[in-house]
Amino acid sequence: MRLRIHRSDGKIGSYSQNVARRAAALIKRLDPQTIFTSGPIVIGVLNPFSVINADEICCIEVETDLPVPLHLPQNIDTVCKLSSQEEYAALLARQWPRWMDFKKSQDGELFEALIEISLRNGESIFLHVTGKVSKSAKLVEAFFHPPAIMASYPPNGTLYINTRCIVRSRVYHSRQQVEYPEGLWFAEADDV
Repeated sequence: MRLRIHRSDGKIGSYSQNVARRAAALIKRLDPQTIFTSGPIVIGVLNPFSVINADEICCIEVETDLPVPLHLPQNIDTVCKLSSQEEYAALLARQWPRWMDFKKSQDGELFEALIEISLRNGESIFLHVTGKVSKSAKLVEAFFHPPAIMASYPPNGTLYINTRCIVRSRVYHSRQQVEYPEGLWFAEADDV
């Protein structure tokens, strides 16, 4: 198992655990509901060890052959981290015109989104989301209000994004209508 912890100061700590029993125990600690809300994270092998303020962790990458359960919002089937901004741009160029012409609005129809996430440490993460349209699901609240967003990436990676370290997210989606949180600022974006 390999862990990469991306901190808000721009540094990335790399850690490994090669004992299967310990790696399995570590996976249990990677609960997306508590990973960034349970106080400092202590990581190491007795001497030395590091104490990391969970509020200053932008994201954690986990690569392991062990199964890691993905906790996704209701009606979301996949959240995949794209490999690059170029892959994101190519997918957006292909999908965005289709979404504008054929927006989905009926329960159960295919939902798709591309999300660019800018983190406090200056990194950008690009996600491809698929699922089903649900008129009752509140997309923004379901996706951005939990403490962590989980995503997978090939060949065996899982990403945990600390939602409190997100500076901005740009969401392109296939839905006809999204119920926005109260207080939405209605304005056209100049920086598409």
